[in-house]
Amino acid sequence: MKIAIGIAIVIAAATVGIVATPDSRKSATPTTPDPISAPPVSSTVVTEVTTVTVTNPAQPESLVKIDNRLGYGALKLHMTPEEAVAAGLEGLELEPGAGACSIAENVAISRKYGIERITLPAESTTSLGIGVGSTVADVKKAYPNAKPFRGGFSVELNDTGGYTFSVTSKLNGPFADTDKVEAVKLMASLVECPNAAL
Repeated sequence: MKIAIGIAIVIAAATVGIVATPDSRKSATPTTPDPISAPPVSSTVVTEVTTVTVTNPAQPESLVKIDNRLGYGALKLHMTPEEAVAAGLEGLELEPGAGACSIAENVAISRKYGIERITLPAESTTSLGIGVGSTVADVKKAYPNAKPFRGGFSVELNDTGGYTFSVTSKLNGPFADTDKVEAVKLMASLVECPNAAL
């Protein structure tokens, strides 16, 4: 073992140019030693990679119910009578037969189509600022697609319904731009109650 270590030291010293014996010849003139080039050092890096596969169990696809029905507060157009009661509608009295309608001051509801009309409170406004006291000019500016009907203007918002703006006491128009909105109602696209718009 000692011999092997000694040989390794001598080989290493010879490789880098170290001489173990002194030079007995002295030179009067300085000399520049030859540059010593070391052999390239090679190193090997060993990297260990471990791959782990994890399999998660399949997750059930979640169902998301998107409710695009128009509404005010908890009440939505086309809500069934049962949904309306669960949402807090009080005083609902529907006859048990088909075609039954219940009309109240702020809601009209049928068994067939559910809530067909919601009258907004007088202090409420639409998302574009139209409410009781707004002028016909305000309605036309906010809703350029508003269509006149005998009691005011209607605006379709989506496939479930839209707004009706009741304008003063005039019936059958024509309406002046200065006439005022008396009521704002959300009206369902499908209506069974004959007096739902009232």
